[in-house]
This record gives sequence, structure tokens and C-alpha cells, in this order.
Amino acid sequence: MTNSPHRLPTIIFYVLAVFAIFAAVIFLTDSEAEYINNAEALSCFDFSAGLALISPDAFDRHPEALYTPNDFLEGRTSAPTDEPAGGRYATYRLVLDLQGGVLYGITGLSATHAMTLWVDGVMLTQVGVPGDSYENMTAQTNFFTVYFVAGYAPTEIIIQRSGFVLAHGGRLNPLYFGEQPLITSWSILGHIRISILIGVTLMSVLLYLGIYLFFRNQKQFLWFSLMCVMIALRTLGIDFRIIATLLPQMTWQLDYLLAYLVTSAFAVAMILYIDAMFNNGANRLFKYAAIGFFAVHGIFMLLTNPAVYSQFNTPYNILMVLFISGVLANNIWRTAKSKAKWQAEYVLVIIGSLVNIVLGVTEVAIRTATPEAVANYTQAGILVFIFINTIALTIYFRRNEMELDETRKHEKQLAGENATLESLNRIKNNYLANMAHETKTPLTLISVDIQLAAALHEGDDGDAKLISEALGRAQEEILRVSRITENNLKLASMHSSGEKMTALDFSALLKSGAEVRRRLTEKNNNALVVSVPDDLPKVYGNADQLIQVLSNLIDNANRHTKYGKISIKASVCDGFLVTKVLDSGTGIPDELLPHIFVRGVSNSNSTGIGLPICKQIVEAHGGTISAQSEEGKGTVMTIKLPIYSEARERVENV
Repeated sequence: MTNSPHRLPTIIFYVLAVFAIFAAVIFLTDSEAEYINNAEALSCFDFSAGLALISPDAFDRHPEALYTPNDFLEGRTSAPTDEPAGGRYATYRLVLDLQGGVLYGITGLSATHAMTLWVDGVMLTQVGVPGDSYENMTAQTNFFTVYFVAGYAPTEIIIQRSGFVLAHGGRLNPLYFGEQPLITSWSILGHIRISILIGVTLMSVLLYLGIYLFFRNQKQFLWFSLMCVMIALRTLGIDFRIIATLLPQMTWQLDYLLAYLVTSAFAVAMILYIDAMFNNGANRLFKYAAIGFFAVHGIFMLLTNPAVYSQFNTPYNILMVLFISGVLANNIWRTAKSKAKWQAEYVLVIIGSLVNIVLGVTEVAIRTATPEAVANYTQAGILVFIFINTIALTIYFRRNEMELDETRKHEKQLAGENATLESLNRIKNNYLANMAHETKTPLTLISVDIQLAAALHEGDDGDAKLISEALGRAQEEILRVSRITENNLKLASMHSSGEKMTALDFSALLKSGAEVRRRLTEKNNNALVVSVPDDLPKVYGNADQLIQVLSNLIDNANRHTKYGKISIKASVCDGFLVTKVLDSGTGIPDELLPHIFVRGVSNSNSTGIGLPICKQIVEAHGGTISAQSEEGKGTVMTIKLPIYSEARERVENV
């Protein structure tokens, strides 16, 4: 990786800082609980010293039955089974020896999707209404906390649960159990943790959305803001079911659907964010296929019920991870292949993405193997991704600001230099314009007088004939000087005219420019052939200047060609309009060819200023001009001009 060695310590520091913050938020606000999955371990647990996270495996299980405390009291129950409580409904029973007179608490996410809980025959909570069929139950899932005072006899905990609304039938979630101070502390710390996480994500939304509003072309800030919105919504919906508290009228179907839609939206925003951070290096077809997959899945969920689309949760999660991994890998490969400069933010994006992907795959694997297992690694991975990429965006923004400051300083320096050059240029242009103005008029008058004298002596013999010939030669020389001053005048006017460029019909421009010079070529017994398509793209430029270039090239070709052919051809190649002026004339000597665009260089009695003017005009239009020639066979002059761009026109005319 380019320039990575000296950046490696900085990157390591940033990553360690992110994990330190993450640990402080997650682990320091989370009371430690011991996971217990059998009744024997639970019987000797000290509930005054710590919390127990009781697995469903610690209960006696009665599948396909909904027993009440009276059923157990009166012996109307079947024997418990050691097998997991299968089917769509079941009863769980746990008997504990607790310290009498002590206040205990039970908290956790209720069973999916209906649960009733009794302690010592007293119903303490009912989330939804369990039933033995879809018609007899009322579905709901929520976070609950209940307290009870233990008696001096063994405490009996009975839980009914039923689930007919999802493909997997629902499950009983592990429950936190302990004395009241520990349960209350765990609940308070959990709410603090959620408040911090939501506060951080919403702050990131406001910060980076604000940055995007100032820098509209930096889409990564927009996608990152959307990711933060999605993680805030997901956190509100999963932990403590806060969204259900804020919106008590929301149905469980909408709650369940929202969780998946938010996850899909996060995945889409993540794909677009990764691609934007790598300068849109991913394959477009693959990227849009990923986005299309999430869109189709969202529509599928909206059109079906949870019992249908929940069958595809595992394949959906696998494909989601594969698409995100594919976009990341595609960007890494393309960046490495192009040998682009690797910035620190690239490395951070890769690290954050890999952590998110690995934790997501781990959760999918655990839930696939053991559906009732406690696994919420996806949320942890998303939070790590958010924290790391907050730093990545900060580095990216800071580096851009520094580059912008350097550019401003450079522009300020150039502005001073340009002011000096413009002053010198004005002096030069004034000199050229004054010289052209002062010499052109008298030379023109002299030419007229000489023509008149030649006409007066045309009928005489002897000396009159010699005078006529001499005057003719003088006239030719005067016209040559006139051409010199004319070229100087054109050069001065080209620098100072300040004419606006416009979109030009290049086909029409070439044809009209060539037609003007046709009579001149015919006088030299040369055929002028124009092969220009009618549908050439437009060119952005000044019509007079471009016609001047074409005229100069035709005149040069005509001057060095007798009884030959001059051709003008045009085509489109690699985003440029390519024009060729070909002749069958004498050609240019090899030693002179590399210097023909230098002012004053000529292979005839011409001024040597025509081709430099052509070069200057073409380059001012963003193009290039070149020559190929072979003595005795002719010359090819090639002009390349960029195709018309509206963006350039807007910039040029500001």
C-alpha cells in the first residue's frame, strides 16, 4: 500500500480508540450476568451477588400444552420432557428455593409472539394472549420487568408461550433474574447505554448531513447519515422495545417489518457509502444488482405476511452479507489494480466493514444452528462500523480541508503572478496593435499608388515594361509586409478580444470555412475535397478563430501544392473531434518538421507566424495540433478538439 508505513501507527491508534469508546459504552453500562442452562446450577446460584441469565433449557418443558398454576396444583399436567419445547405452543415451569421475604425481579424480552408469566400462582405479566391456534392467540412482543416477594416455600415460575405467526414458531427468550437492586441497576444502565448510542448516532446524522449540504458532491456524507438514521431506528426497535413504548398503537407486524426494512435500508446505504469512499470503484452492474435485491426483498415483505417472508430470513441474511462483502472486495481490487494512493480512511473503512461482516456471519451461523440462542452480534458489528467510519470521515474531511487550504494559497500566489503577466501582456498587445495600425494604412496606400503607376505605363514599350515589372515586384513585397502586419494584428486581437465561446455546429463550420478558400485553391489548379459527416457532435469554441485556423492550414497546403489535391476529413475518436487537412504537395523537410509551430520558422518566404497562431488558438480551445510530412509526398495537419460539454460552458461563462 502506498504511503501506509508512516500512517500505520496513526491507524492503529484510531482503531484502538474506537474499541475503547465502544467498550466504555457497551460493557461499562452492562451489568454482568451468568448464563445458566440447567436447574442444578440455578439451585446453588447466589442471587444477592449477581444476575442470572436463565436459559429456556433450565425449565421443565411441556410441549403442545398451555398449563396454568391450578393445572400443576391439581395434577392435570403431563410429565415434562427433556427435549426442547417444540411445536407452536408450550408451557415452561421452574421451581426455585429463594430467600423468603426478599424482593426479586425478572426482566427480558417476552417470548415470540405471546407470553403469560405467573409467580406462585399470581399472574405478573401478559404480553399478547397465548393460544393453541392462530385464531385463539393475540400476538405481541415487548420488553417487560416484574417484581415479586419470595415466600418461605419454594417459588414456582410458570410461563406459557405460543407462536403461530412466524415460520419458526417463535421461542422463549432467556430471562434476567436476580434481587431487585440488581435488576433495577441492570435496567437503568441498559437505558443509559441505549440513550448514549442513539445520541451519538443522531449527532452523527446532524453533523454529516450538515457537511453534505455544504459539499453536495461528497455523497459519502449523505450515505453515512442515512446509515446512522437506520442504526438509531434499529436500536430503538430491538433493545428494550423503546419504539413500542413511544408508539403504543404500533402493531407487532409493523414492528417486525420495520426491523427488516431498516436493516435493508442500512445495507443499501452501507454499499453506497463504501463505494463513495473508494471513489465509486465498484462494478455498476453488481452494485445495482445488490440494491435491486434489497428493494425486491422489501417489496416482498410488504406484499406478504410474516409467516411467509420469515421463512427466508436466513437466506436473506446470507445474501446481504455476500453483497456487502462483494462491493467491498470489488472496490479494494479496483483500487489496488489502478495503483491509486491508499489513504488512511480506506484502511479504516475496510477494518470497520470486515468487523461488521464477521460479526454478522457469526450471528447467522449461531441462529441457524441454535434458533433459541442469545446472539446479537449484528448490532455490535454495526456499532463498531459506525464508530470506525466516523473517524474515517473525520480524517477524509480534514485532509480535504488541508488540500483546499493549499489550493487557496496556490491560487492566491498565481493570482499575483497572473496580474503581473496580464500587465505585461497588455503592453505587448498594445505594441502589436499600434504597430499594425501605424504600418497597415500607409502600406495599403503605397500599394494603391503603385498599381496606378503600373496601369499608366502598361501601354509603353522598353523602359515602361521594366518599370511595370519592377513595380509588380515592389507590390508583391509590400503585400508581403502587409501580411506580416495583418498577422500581428490578428495575434493582438486574439489575446484581447475576450469573445465568449459557444456551442458550434462543427460540420457546418468546416464546410463553410473550406468553401471560402475553394477559389483560391482552384487558381493554383488544386482540387479541394471535403469529407465531413453531417452528424458530427458540436464543439465549444469561437467560430472566427476556428475558421482562421482552417483557412491558414488550407492556405499553407495550397501554397506548397501545384496541380494536386487538398482534402479535409473529420471524425470522432476517444471523445475528441479529429480534423485532418491533407495535401499532395512538396512536404516539409525532416529537419524543419519539429519546429514548424515555433514563431518565425518557415520553409518558404512566409512570415512563420501562421502556424504558431493556429497552435495558440487550438490549445485555447483545449485541443492539440500536430503535423506529419514526407518530402515530395505531402503533409497531414491534424487537429483534435474536445466535444462540446455543457459543464465547461457553464464554467467558462461564469
